[in-house]
Amino acid sequence: MGIRLLAYKIIYSWYRLLNTYTILINRVQIGSGVNIRGKVFFKTVGNKSTTIFIGDHVNINSSLAADPIGGDTRTILYTRHKGIIKIGNYVGISNTTIVADVSVVIGDWTNIGGDTKIYDTDFHSLDPDIRYNGDTDIKSKSVVIGSKVFIGGHCIILKGVTIGNGAVIGAGSVVSRNVPSNEIWAGNPAKFIRKVK
Repeated sequence: MGIRLLAYKIIYSWYRLLNTYTILINRVQIGSGVNIRGKVFFKTVGNKSTTIFIGDHVNINSSLAADPIGGDTRTILYTRHKGIIKIGNYVGISNTTIVADVSVVIGDWTNIGGDTKIYDTDFHSLDPDIRYNGDTDIKSKSVVIGSKVFIGGHCIILKGVTIGNGAVIGAGSVVSRNVPSNEIWAGNPAKFIRKVK
């Protein structure tokens, strides 16, 4: 075994140990061959069962050293109320925040760029009086990201969005409506650019 390979094994083992407590306390289900680089912020609120599912051979970067493109941020996987996060197999995530009040589902072989945010909820009421009195009408709707999707760095994916298989989202985009399979979308708000060749 080469020195470099041994060093990687030691580093990955250290990161796994570093994250063990929050994985256990938040009942995160993790598949085999998952590589975590850095400290991931796992949080489940309002549900006593497993709500975060991570598939096999997933790579998660969660530090400046692991992925400088994402800046000095961590990966955050946060479920609230009855929310569920399901991450497929062979997915790559870098310094990404995912918040689910309902559900966020990510298909196999998808890559999500540094500092991307995926929210299935508005978090607060749009009505200032309701917001002041306890946010009783918060809008939330599932997010579905297909297989083999590529999402560039610093994107925001908003509630109710479905991104089809093989789609590409340009860096810095704000996605507020559905993106069909095998299309490139970019901008704020994200718009169709062209088909994937």
